[in-house]
Order: sequence, then structure tokens, then C-alpha cells
Amino acid sequence: MDAKEIRQVIETTDRYNFHSHTEYCDGHAPVGSIVAAACAEGFEVWGVTPHSPINVESQCNMLKVDVPNYIRRIDELKDQYDGRMRLVTGMEIDFISRDFGPHIDYFQKMPLEYRIGSVHFVPNQDGVHLDCDGSYERFSRYLRDGFANDLRYVVEKYFEQVLTMLELGGFEMLGHFDKIIGNAALADPEIENLGWYAALVDDVIRLAKESGVIVEINTKAIKTKNRFFPADRWWGRLLENKIPLAVNSDCHDPALTDLGRKEAFHRLAEINSFR
Repeated sequence: MDAKEIRQVIETTDRYNFHSHTEYCDGHAPVGSIVAAACAEGFEVWGVTPHSPINVESQCNMLKVDVPNYIRRIDELKDQYDGRMRLVTGMEIDFISRDFGPHIDYFQKMPLEYRIGSVHFVPNQDGVHLDCDGSYERFSRYLRDGFANDLRYVVEKYFEQVLTMLELGGFEMLGHFDKIIGNAALADPEIENLGWYAALVDDVIRLAKESGVIVEINTKAIKTKNRFFPADRWWGRLLENKIPLAVNSDCHDPALTDLGRKEAFHRLAEINSFR
């Protein structure tokens, strides 16, 4: 499945999800359980996207040695669900640096049908990569001890990573491009209203349009943080720029296959009605 096929899916049905995690990374259930739940929920297309192997320490990413087993397992499930649901082999690939991201040969030669490019790790002032996703408790500790309490540095460096990833390419879908704000806004509730922050989002939207990628609307945090990623305040701009949008639940649990997606589609319809 290439970008054109993904666009055809998202333009013709809302019963898709291109972002999910299982036991191969930080998911909370075996892939068979999540796929079964998705099929029972009436999904027509379901993508599995383990967090990629990476070159920095992480408890959330899959191991390189497990990639062949993952590919084989999805192939088995494709046969099992043939005629009931289309299962697609993907991967959420972390961008770490110009030397490691979706664009490198390792990921380009991997037998995947599509790739999500995402940023979770931000290099601090000493070049140490810290995972800025996850709990605010951990983020605040990293902010204090790893980033010298320089929130603007963290946010700007995060977006620098996103922009460099877009520049280098190698993926079909841009994952949760403002995910940093989930924690940054807890540290400074006004940050999204600042001009320099809006300018960073503008840069991402511009480069996403130029690169032709599909932009994900990630619904995973709608219950825990009452947020979509990107925030819905930017969706009008994405629509104005005719950037294709895929609404993904970023599912980690069989009970949450459709979490937040109905709300996201409703909000998109509202925004479209005022355009």
C-alpha cells in the first residue's frame, strides 16, 4: 500500500486505522487480540505499526531481532482475515537524526507497506536524546534535569526534528506532529498562543504540503489529555492547504481500537462547514 492507496482509503471510508501497537513494542496485548477486536468493530482496513528499532535506549521500541517475526506474524494474520478486513504491514519509525530515521536504507529496504514518521526523542543541549512523550511527571523531570528548564528549547528542537524528518522523507504518513504540546502545555498553558509557537506549526504545514505526505490526526489522548494531535485549532489550516488527513486511534489496547475517532470526524465536519 503506497501513499496513493492510503489516500484512496481515507477518502472513501472512515472504517480504517493506520496506527496501532502490540506486544512487539509498548502495546498492551498480542497483535492477534487487537486485530480481532478491530475486525469485530467493523474496521475495513487496519494497519499495525510497532515503534521501530532505534539507536538510542528505549523501553518502548521493538528490537531489531524481532522484525522478521513481526513481518511473518502479520502475513499469517492477513491470510486469516482475508475477505473480512484488510490488514496492512506498517511501522512507526522514530526520527533521531540525519543519520537515523525513516529515510535510511535499513527502513527503506524493510518489507513494509507504509511507514509513519514520528518524533518522540529530543536531543538536549549536550546531544543526549530524551523521550519527551509519555507521562508529564517524567517530562518535567527531564525538563529540569536534562534541558536546564528551557521549555522553549525543547519545543523548538522537537519541531526542528519534525522539519528535518520531512525534509529527508522516506515515509507516507506524518505522525502526531505536535505531540510535544501534550506535555509542554502542562508546563506552560499559554504556549500555544505564542507567536513563535504558531510559526513552528506554520513551518510544518508548509513543508508537509510540499512533501506530499499524509498528516495524521491522532486521537489517543482525547480521554487522558482532552487533546488531538495535531490540535484541532490547526485543522482548518491543514484543510485549506488540501493536505490529506488520516484519523488514527494510535491503539495500544483491544478495548480502544476506535477511541476518539468519531469525535475527530465530527470536529472535522464542523470545521469544514465553516470554511
